[in-house]
Amino acid sequence: MLDIKATRKINKPVEEVWRFVIDDFSNAHDWAFGTTSCRAGTESEDFDRVCDTETGRLKDTITKIDDTNHVFEFSVTGLPFFVRSVVSIWSLESITDTETEITVGPRIETMPIIGNLMEIPMKKALEKLYPELLDDLAVFVKTGQPSARKQQELAASA
Repeated sequence: MLDIKATRKINKPVEEVWRFVIDDFSNAHDWAFGTTSCRAGTESEDFDRVCDTETGRLKDTITKIDDTNHVFEFSVTGLPFFVRSVVSIWSLESITDTETEITVGPRIETMPIIGNLMEIPMKKALEKLYPELLDDLAVFVKTGQPSARKQQELAASA
């Protein structure tokens, strides 16, 4: 089992960051590098969001929204065959009236043997991905504009 976590401070009040995380769940393509498109799932689909990423199509199902404690969880499908399950956990904590600490990361269960072998490179990739993802998020929440990294990606695909 892999349990990856990344933490970042965002210079916005916790309620403002929380509303963004919840209300813009289906718009990750606007700010997240490597996410080329995202949309809400339809009533006939068995998920809440689908995102096309540089590694493939991911389907997310919200499993928990705790408005009181600012905890958001969703399961992810569409990953390689050796991944049994993924739950992405996002938690926010108010540091001051104008500063929030956000912690995000997946809890990943893999298949025996092949999954265990793949955990090492997967962990390295995710430990690089999540801090960058939080940087992208922090820039977008603070400015309303994509990070420089995401802007370059958008310009290259135009």
